[in-house]
Amino acid sequence: MKKILIGSGIIILTTGLFAQEAADKKVQAGIVLGSGLAMQKMGTNYIQTNGVGTDLTIGANVNFSLTETIAFSTGLEFDFESLKYKAAGYNGNNLYYWYNDKEILPLGDVDATNANHNLFEIQERTHKAMYLTIPTMMVFKTNFIGYMRYFGKFGLRNSFLLSNTITDTGFNLDPNAPLGAKTSGTNEDMKAPGEMFFFKSAVGLAAGAEWNFSGSTSLVAEIGYYYGFTPLHTNRNTEKDRNYTFATPGDADPSNDLKINNKATQSQLQLKVSILF
Repeated sequence: MKKILIGSGIIILTTGLFAQEAADKKVQAGIVLGSGLAMQKMGTNYIQTNGVGTDLTIGANVNFSLTETIAFSTGLEFDFESLKYKAAGYNGNNLYYWYNDKEILPLGDVDATNANHNLFEIQERTHKAMYLTIPTMMVFKTNFIGYMRYFGKFGLRNSFLLSNTITDTGFNLDPNAPLGAKTSGTNEDMKAPGEMFFFKSAVGLAAGAEWNFSGSTSLVAEIGYYYGFTPLHTNRNTEKDRNYTFATPGDADPSNDLKINNKATQSQLQLKVSILF
């Protein structure tokens, strides 16, 4: 009985020392790994989402303690996203674009007589986008209960687009008869300058727990929901044809084709795990 009491006392004392060491730190920094779901809310009838997108996050976070129970969290994170769309066939019309090799052309730059300008009818599209994200979150945390403490977060995730490639499946068309004969095809690793908006921001809430497992080192897990309020794609609504990529037949005359843009905002559900020192 005495040995049990002594052992229990040592465990309690050690727990208290570890937790106190982590609790006293003014700055915690470490690596973060996350995975999540990306959900697009469409702003056009001509394009639909094609399932839920995915997100992989790798980076580093820093927490600055303002008081014993309040902190500010920021860092640098790289987000690797996969977003899927499909043509909606709105009003029975198909969606197409012009391209030259690996570049999708703005409609104002198209020369139908140029042998290098090809016409493609899109059925499905996948974006592979990479963002640099800077989170700015306020953290509200409990005191340690043994090795554990719990927290909630509120703030913004601001992201800057670093790269974007597109893979489309659909049909190659004859430019001289865009509504006639066609052959199935896939356009891989395409570039469309200006298709994705260079900046996006989302406001979110997260909750999680911190396990102080050794000295001042902690393992942290959290889940959060982030609501995007900026456009995911560039707003091309101007009078100039060169600011549009997609077109859909208006009638038998190609000059009357309706020029459209992709429009969407994005929300994310993310699970993150990090180690802070």
